[in-house]
Amino acid sequence: MSEFKLAAGSHVKYGCISTDLYPILRQGLAANMPRQSFDQATESAKEAAPARGIMVGELMAYFAACAAFCKATSTLHQNNEQVMGSFVNALQNQHGEKPQMPELENIAVTAGLPVILEIELAEDCVIEADSQFTDVSEAEKSWKLWRSGALLREGGIPASWIKKFYFPRLLDYRDATSSKNPRTLEQTTDCALMVGGLMQVWHKDTPADLLHAFRKQYGRINFSQHSNFDDTALERFFNLNSMLDPATRLLNQMTIWQDIDALAKKQQIPLM
Repeated sequence: MSEFKLAAGSHVKYGCISTDLYPILRQGLAANMPRQSFDQATESAKEAAPARGIMVGELMAYFAACAAFCKATSTLHQNNEQVMGSFVNALQNQHGEKPQMPELENIAVTAGLPVILEIELAEDCVIEADSQFTDVSEAEKSWKLWRSGALLREGGIPASWIKKFYFPRLLDYRDATSSKNPRTLEQTTDCALMVGGLMQVWHKDTPADLLHAFRKQYGRINFSQHSNFDDTALERFFNLNSMLDPATRLLNQMTIWQDIDALAKKQQIPLM
């Protein structure tokens, strides 16, 4: 079968977490990037074989961001079990009040939140099929039906091809006092996009159907917040109070984690 290419000017998405943003800005995306997954068998296979290409897509980018976020969050909590346990207790006992815990500062630096990169291809690029959905030889089917595949390009993706990044609504402690707060509801809606990515993998739902339903209900098919992808924009993003303040960044990590967990359970999807 002849190779399938995405034409120059095509837009694709890549899912990761916020701690990856500065390294990607400096170095771009390497030609072969490890695939994000929740499945232990897939993780073992990944270790046994080198990565091939850069997994890009539509809802599958949200799946990748979700997987990267959940694994990073689980690791952070396991490595800082005592402090994070005290933090969670403080959140429950001091509802709406920021815990005064200086020890959170070093931990929060490593707390990544889910983000999506929007990439505009500057040249025609070969796509290989996503083997989760179809045979590796059926790249065109993989992209047109599942909107997922591995982009193969020597040299990877330059940072200059990345035009925007999307991220969930970030909360402060005033927002966390009510689940019906509009900003809290917006963050929950953002989490529903990531669970849409989980549904695509676990239930083999097609992204067109899922995104159509999401757009019909919420009027969008991206995270609610976005920014350009450059030095100035990243500095502005990391200087948002929700990112800069350690307790508030960890609050957002917790609320996003809880929303993903609750929404995934409704779909009977295991996270870890």
